[in-house]
Amino acid sequence: MNPLSSLTLNWRLMRWSLNEIRHGQLWPISIALTLIIACVFALTALAQRMEQVVVKQGKEALTADSVFVSANPIPTTLLQMTEQRGLATSQMTRFTTMAFSEHAMQLVTVKAVDSQYPLRGSLILSDGQRTLQHVSINELWLDERLFSQLEVEVGDAMSVGDADFIVTGKIMTQPGLSFNPFQQMPTVLIHQTDIEKTGAIQLGSRVQYRLFINATEHERLALQDTVELTPSDEWRETATANRTNEVFERTQQYLSLTLALVIIMAAATLVLTCQHYVASRQRTIAMLKSLGANKKWIARWLTIQVLLLFAMAAVAGSVIGVILEYALRIPLAGLLPDPLPAYGTRPILVALFSSGLIAVPALGIPLGNLLNIRAISVMQSTRTSPRLLWNSALLLAPVLSMIVVYWHNSLVWMVIAGILGLFV
Repeated sequence: MNPLSSLTLNWRLMRWSLNEIRHGQLWPISIALTLIIACVFALTALAQRMEQVVVKQGKEALTADSVFVSANPIPTTLLQMTEQRGLATSQMTRFTTMAFSEHAMQLVTVKAVDSQYPLRGSLILSDGQRTLQHVSINELWLDERLFSQLEVEVGDAMSVGDADFIVTGKIMTQPGLSFNPFQQMPTVLIHQTDIEKTGAIQLGSRVQYRLFINATEHERLALQDTVELTPSDEWRETATANRTNEVFERTQQYLSLTLALVIIMAAATLVLTCQHYVASRQRTIAMLKSLGANKKWIARWLTIQVLLLFAMAAVAGSVIGVILEYALRIPLAGLLPDPLPAYGTRPILVALFSSGLIAVPALGIPLGNLLNIRAISVMQSTRTSPRLLWNSALLLAPVLSMIVVYWHNSLVWMVIAGILGLFV
């Protein structure tokens, strides 16, 4: 076949494919592909934004060169050693209690800090007229969300536990990991000397004590050697696993799980819609074969249809994905920082690649069976024998890719194992 004849044939096949799409038989497949691309795009874009935020904050997450964290009060020996060596230190006591105003109540995370906090990073507090960098005695600084949740303003009276305070102002910027998608409770800042009057720390209370230390590596190692750690103690440093890494890993795990479940459900939807199309086109393919059309010609016609569907789904899915990603951020408006970093081109590339991998078996297997329809099927229904080797090879495309991407995510594999168990 000369190039001109091939081009003419492709043009005619494309016009015929457009007529097929226009008549509505292929719309379910197109909608399924569009939803796959939109969902994968939205979740990947949101994950990309969160990843950039968490990684950026991780550089200052410790707020010191080293942090001693414990569920028990800081050992006196450690405090004495840091004082003897003249090291810069700061303490924080973190606990949960109820905050009350005249109109509402709210469970909050209290961070009781001293006047030296923070040693690294920046703490910006605002009372509406000036900005401050440290917390003083009898002051109460609220997370921005609390002003609407408790219906208070600067200068209003409210209680934290048993202690009465006057709202000093708003926490504009906190050092460390200010963005944590798993922390639902807003934060209040008070001074260390005001802990006792809150009455919130009782026997059995869940409390975390932190000692922030600025020191050279040699001094840090000397301190660590002299402190015998209990199961509730740990040292956190920039070079070791810290809270930022934990939050990043948990964020990735849950978003990956959501993405994996969306892909599995979308693949099932795509298979069902394609099966419906195949069932409606068996007699058409059989008639074409009875009129002399060979398998290569039919395969080219079906390929053009799939490519046209994928191109339309890519455009529509990208637009819907942008809208969906914005909608997903609305419930997280109080948690996400502003402004958010851009997500770049990665989400659309991941969405197109993922939908392509899903389409390989979801469309390839039923359409491959459609190619094997015999011409005699025009007169009577016949069953085509499944091509087990070819079908298994097509299934390996998404399965192997999923293993490569999610092999370290145990949460995803536990959920998938549970789904398979339900099917069995």
